Amino acid sequence: MTDQSLNSINARIESFPALPAIVTEIMTVTANPECCANDLMRVILPDQTMCATILKVANSAFFGIPREVGTIERAVVVLGYEEIKNIVIGKAIFSSFPKMTKETRNRVGLFWEHTFTCGLAAKIIGEHLHLSPSELFIAGLIHDIGKLAMFITFPDTYPILQELANHPLFNDISEERKKFAISHDQVGLLLAKKWLLPVQLVAAIGYHHSPQDAGAFRQYPLIVQVADILSLMYCSPELLRAEDVSKMFVDFLPETGKLWQDFGLNWHDDNLGLWFEGLKRSRQSDQAVLSIFTSA
Repeated sequence: MTDQSLNSINARIESFPALPAIVTEIMTVTANPECCANDLMRVILPDQTMCATILKVANSAFFGIPREVGTIERAVVVLGYEEIKNIVIGKAIFSSFPKMTKETRNRVGLFWEHTFTCGLAAKIIGEHLHLSPSELFIAGLIHDIGKLAMFITFPDTYPILQELANHPLFNDISEERKKFAISHDQVGLLLAKKWLLPVQLVAAIGYHHSPQDAGAFRQYPLIVQVADILSLMYCSPELLRAEDVSKMFVDFLPETGKLWQDFGLNWHDDNLGLWFEGLKRSRQSDQAVLSIFTSA
């Protein structure tokens, strides 16, 4: 069964198309220090679906822009190049998955809720650490794309919703490897490399369960690992209080803080409660963004 499963998932990964040309073009333009707004608009404007996505996200509560953003030119000026790039990457990845039936979409509803909440948590942590909030949001949003690929490949046997029913701190991916010969983080890593994503996003997807193995790129996996757990706590049937969150990490994941400190990230147990409270506020106000990314 495992050999057959591995062949099936490898075939599924190969079947995914390359990301649209706009993604490569956007990454090339934004990486050029001499690029200008006109260069960015030249790439974006031919893709009307992406234009609509950018404007919808720009006008959502996610950015809190006081005046309506009515044109792509205005969006580029107000949001900046990095925000535009990350919106394009996020939307392109979600659009690359095969279209699902209504029944299938309903089955993965909790999955979307979890990954979106993880993205919001990563964004909050990024703001606190003065890192790129938008790129960390996308890192959290897409960190479990391997699960989605496995669910599409094994719709009757892959338990995509299982981790939300169990205690969030004890998610053992070794069970996936026993049953399918590969785990979702490994599948996600293969997909991220196939799509030539930025190295920080590749690391966040492939090593969010083992950030210590990400070498020089441990920063995003470390942050997404914590965001992942905060999201699972939020999505659990009984919401925890901020003070409970800090105690959970101290009691069950004492090595997390040490990993952060070893990599030069600022870790204080008290921040966990603050991040969790911020997540609860953000989660209630930013729901519309999830629909924008997951809509056909």
